[in-house]
Amino acid sequence: MLSTFREKALILLRLSALFALAGAGSGCAQTAVSKAAADVAMPDTWARDGSDGGIVDNWLRDFNDPQLERLVAEAIDKNYQLREERARLAQAAQAVIATRADRFPALDLSLGASRSGAEGGDDTRVTSRSYDASLGLFWEADLWGRLSATQQTAQLELQAQRARVQLAERELAASTAKSLFAVMQAKQLLDVAKRRLDNVKQSEEIVASGYRQGLNDALDLYLARNQVERQHANLAQQEQLVLEAVADLQLTLARYPDGQMQVGGELPVLANAIPSGLPSDLLLRRADLQEAWLSLLAADANLAAAHKARFPRLVLLGSGGVASPGFADLLDGEGSTWSLIGNLSQPVFQGGRLAAQEQIAAEQVREAEQRYLDLVYRAFADVENAISRMLSLNERYRSFLDAERNASAALTLALDQYQRGLVTYTTVLESQRQFFDAEETVVELRNQLLQNRIDLYLALGGEFAASL
Repeated sequence: MLSTFREKALILLRLSALFALAGAGSGCAQTAVSKAAADVAMPDTWARDGSDGGIVDNWLRDFNDPQLERLVAEAIDKNYQLREERARLAQAAQAVIATRADRFPALDLSLGASRSGAEGGDDTRVTSRSYDASLGLFWEADLWGRLSATQQTAQLELQAQRARVQLAERELAASTAKSLFAVMQAKQLLDVAKRRLDNVKQSEEIVASGYRQGLNDALDLYLARNQVERQHANLAQQEQLVLEAVADLQLTLARYPDGQMQVGGELPVLANAIPSGLPSDLLLRRADLQEAWLSLLAADANLAAAHKARFPRLVLLGSGGVASPGFADLLDGEGSTWSLIGNLSQPVFQGGRLAAQEQIAAEQVREAEQRYLDLVYRAFADVENAISRMLSLNERYRSFLDAERNASAALTLALDQYQRGLVTYTTVLESQRQFFDAEETVVELRNQLLQNRIDLYLALGGEFAASL
């Protein structure tokens, strides 16, 4: 028999290593994921004439805007919601460590000290001290793979959270770009509103001059003045929209949203089409599809763990200890004890709790599977809609460019003919409306083209930076 507590502790440590090796290879592979989810049917090509070629990476570079790249980098570094997802990723990583630890023996070392005394009838007092040390071992043999399935669940959830972080980064880059372009649109529309106000003021001066000379009616003067006031109101509204657009961009950058931020440049025009790859590319490139698939696998692993929780459990308990009246003599080995116990238990009756937990896990697999399938087909729809929307927006943009040129010529002609008394002032008003409405629409369509381009980048699973 071993004579010291150190030797007994060494035996327990060796036993724990042996048990860990014995449990590492246990478990079996099975899945409740249906064939429909594992092998999604998809077309060979896009139905709405997507451009051939590989999907674009580092799509920020296509805009050729250093300001945009700088703001996206700032958002990725400081955005609060992205930091929240990263914190969840750190939690998921620790959960893997915790579940892996369940498969190894647990060793607990405890030290204790006590002091006791007794008093006799003759005023005598006896006191004593004692010290003890013990080492406990707990290990559950993973006979059916329940613990390994639990660990696998945590590992898959960690991978799913990595995909969520990647998705959050892509969406943040996209929202930053969209917010910047929204600010540019608001500022360009503000410039249009200022030109519109200047134009109606010039018209009002022409009408007022003619009225003073008796050439124009009072009705024309009232209409002209009404337009000036309306455009003052329109200008004030557009100034507020600029402030709100800037504040939205500042929120994305984790800045205080005071609406005071220098943003330069005008909306770019991207004439080139982007390659859309193949429908099958989405399953590998889109982070939301990867997250949904990994979550489905995690639910499947959790079902396996819930099923195996109904099987017998083998637990080994070991302990060793020593007691001594002096702390310095604690590890000399005298008065030491040790034990090793095996315990096999089988759940017999728990009121249906284990069966209910397994059924819940099975329904969670079905839920995750349906979510994955729905997301896959929504992803296909995202791409198809973005492609067709791009074609429609390009056609509308070209048409309104022509309409803007025609309306500009019509406005010049209407003012000239009004001064010569050939047309009424309502013709001038209508010409002004058509020209500035067309100018505003051109700016809005340019932004819509950019917004849709970003949506298509996201829908295709394109990266916003080459390093990702």
